[in-house]
Amino acid sequence: MIGFPVGIFVANGMEWYFHKVWLHEFPSKNRNSPFFTHIAHHKRARLNDFHDEGYAESMFKNSEMYNEKSALIGLAAASTIFLPVAPFFTAGLYYGIWNYWKVHAKSHLDPEYAKKRIPWHYDHHMTSNQNANWCVTKPWFDYIMGTRVMTNVSITETNPLAINMPKWLEKRVNLVARRLLPKAYAQIDANTQFDQQNLRQGIEVAL
Repeated sequence: MIGFPVGIFVANGMEWYFHKVWLHEFPSKNRNSPFFTHIAHHKRARLNDFHDEGYAESMFKNSEMYNEKSALIGLAAASTIFLPVAPFFTAGLYYGIWNYWKVHAKSHLDPEYAKKRIPWHYDHHMTSNQNANWCVTKPWFDYIMGTRVMTNVSITETNPLAINMPKWLEKRVNLVARRLLPKAYAQIDANTQFDQQNLRQGIEVAL
């Protein structure tokens, strides 16, 4: 049974990695990549206050949706290799991949939902630097890797797990997280301060 939450955790790491490397870094250097359509998604979301109507369209009528869904289906298929030896872990991966699409699509059709429920992804699109905040479903690996950047344009989560919990527990979770990840938090604090300065000055970092 422990395999299921482990699978979800690994899926979060996968979304951090694939979003950062394959949807941003690779297409920015290789414009012929099919994932270059993700850059168009960013531009559209930026111009429409995070909204992207493409997520209401069929994947067979929208190349961006086709590329995104095809990649997720491919990841799910590749994850099946673990099924015979780790069924609960594989189920966690399946859930994480499915939840990524569900949350991502819903957020871009309902920006207010994104502001309140997944502020890290709203910040990813609407802050001065769109090369940060790589997670979508939960910000776990953004905290681990030091890539979470907070802004004033969304309702920032109150703990790195982005889970509702009693105040006394949340205080301890935040304290432990900072003790375990001092370098990551130092980077988060510095980048957040720098980003807020850029926003005040109207500076945008190129994708």
